[in-house]
Amino acid sequence: MNTIPFYLKPADVEHDPRLVRRYRRQSLLRMSAATVTASVVVAAVLIAVLYSLPHRPSLHSGGWTWVNMFFGFVWPVLVPLIIANNLMLARLKELSEAGTPLTEDMISARPSRVLVSPLDPLTTYNICTETLSGLAVGMALGYGGPPAFRYSPFEGKILIGPRAPVWLTQCTEVLVVGEPGRPVEVRIRRRFGYDFFTVQRGGALQAVETVAAHLRAQFEQKDRVLRAIKREEELERAALNAKLSALQAQVEPHFLFNTLANLKYLIRTDTDTAQQMLDHLVGYLQNALPDMRSVSSTLERELALVRDYLSIMQIRMGHRLRFHIQADAIAQAQPFPPAMLISLVENAVKHGLERASRDGEIVITAVLHSDALRVQVCDDGVGLTEQMGQGFGLSNIHERLQLLYGDRAALSVTAGEHGGVVATLAINKE
Repeated sequence: MNTIPFYLKPADVEHDPRLVRRYRRQSLLRMSAATVTASVVVAAVLIAVLYSLPHRPSLHSGGWTWVNMFFGFVWPVLVPLIIANNLMLARLKELSEAGTPLTEDMISARPSRVLVSPLDPLTTYNICTETLSGLAVGMALGYGGPPAFRYSPFEGKILIGPRAPVWLTQCTEVLVVGEPGRPVEVRIRRRFGYDFFTVQRGGALQAVETVAAHLRAQFEQKDRVLRAIKREEELERAALNAKLSALQAQVEPHFLFNTLANLKYLIRTDTDTAQQMLDHLVGYLQNALPDMRSVSSTLERELALVRDYLSIMQIRMGHRLRFHIQADAIAQAQPFPPAMLISLVENAVKHGLERASRDGEIVITAVLHSDALRVQVCDDGVGLTEQMGQGFGLSNIHERLQLLYGDRAALSVTAGEHGGVVATLAINKE
């Protein structure tokens, strides 16, 4: 990038003599090929016309001499070579005065560039087609409007030029290459055209770099947008996890306090029962504490937590509480949100059985049917009351289900056929 102020003239540079000689040789050969080809075609046509006349002219009659042929055919070849040499020298002087050294890409009729796209192949190709068919690229290339455009989605190839047919003009090719396990490459090069036979003044390189600059800008812009979307999703996910963790952390403290108080009493009165309660309390805490730091669990782990909880409550309530758990191995292996089943069971004990003046039972069943996991908590307690769902209860479960699964999960709470409450939690797979 040139950082010299506009009011200061850059210092002249010396070009690489090797590149200068190569530039001169290529320019003369290209112009020679063009002029010789044109001269041969013109001469062939002229001779064909002359020999088709009734009276064929002779080289030594009617003014036709070898000298005339020299000036008629050889001189038109020499003049373009002289012009080509002058154009080449002018180009070298222009670069020298601008402070720009001659490079191989400047003298090449088919320069190329390779961009690495941060996007997937399909997105990269779509961005290329949208960008290269637009007015901005055509104006930047000096076409005066949108470029002539041809593309092949199956090959990942795009051709643009000043006019149709694209392949016959000063055509630039863009090829999107996406190989498994490697970054997506966008290969830009100048295709072979009639401008190959002219003195290269940097137009081919400028066209390739212009296309590369526009595509690079679009890739970077799209990448920034995708990164911003990804950051927003990550922030939303972090906020969701924080909210879920806060909801899960609302552990009912009265259960722990009451259990410890009962344990303290049993230690003095019934050591065997105290030992059983302590074992179940340890199992409960081993399963409950990790749930407070995680947003995922399994039904098997949650059932183990519920089993320890109900065993503790059974010791505390005696014959007033019975429980039964039915779940096959397939259902237990399914993912399940943590600390949710225990909330339903706590509701059944607290609002169903503890309020009843008789013995009660809690039955927990889990079934995997098709693509849905259904977990039911049934009790035969006092039934639906206004107190259900207060604190760490049903409203908490509804909110967590909405955050985790949206419309794919639901909780229904209905009255049982023979009294009590039936809470059914259904989770559909994606």
